[in-house]
Formats: sequence, C-alpha cells, structure tokens
Amino acid sequence: MDIHWSKDNKRHEALKSRGKVGLYALLPLGFLCVPTSWLESRRSICLIRHVFGRPCPGCGMTRAISCVFHGNFMRAWQYNKLVVLVFPLLCYTWFRAVSTEYKKNASIKNPMGTRTL
Repeated sequence: MDIHWSKDNKRHEALKSRGKVGLYALLPLGFLCVPTSWLESRRSICLIRHVFGRPCPGCGMTRAISCVFHGNFMRAWQYNKLVVLVFPLLCYTWFRAVSTEYKKNASIKNPMGTRTL
C-alpha cells in the first residue's frame, strides 16, 4: 500500500512542478500581451502614494518593466530609473526559478539519476 501512495505522490509532485514551470513561462507573456498604454490609463494602486501623496521608490516600476518588454527603454527610464537594477534582478530570479523547477521535475521523473531508454 505504501508503494502505491509513493507513486501517486511522485506523480502529483511532477504535475505540480510542471505547472509551476508553465506559470513561470506565462509571466513574461503577460507583460508582452498587455500594452503599456493599458497600464498607463489605469490609476496607481500604490498605497504609499495614496496615503502620503508622494511616490515611493517603486512607483512606476510595473509600467517601466512593461516598457522594457516592449523595447521602449527611454520611456522605462522616465517611469522609474531603478528599472536598470530591478529588471536584470527580476530576469535572474525568473531564470533561477525556472531552472530549479525544471531540475526538480527531472529528478522526480528519474529519481535514481539513470538514463531511461
């Protein structure tokens, strides 16, 4: 009985890992599909800006990242100058998360590290 549960658990973990990789792949596509003009036409949701009336260091970052995804680097710089630091860190974090989940999925599929034919 314990062996059956173990197989189901491994299958569940593999599906969960594939789902995470799929979600990670959809995140950049979301930025590519949503035009920056749509983000510009919306009101800011920054709590600090609404409470204190002043922009926080992160204000405009979503719009700036959207501009980078669409190739408009000057506009991204105008929205938030920290985009030159945040975007590379975001990319690094994204690649790291995808590779971790991919490796995790590979180890679940092949736990002994042997090749399957």
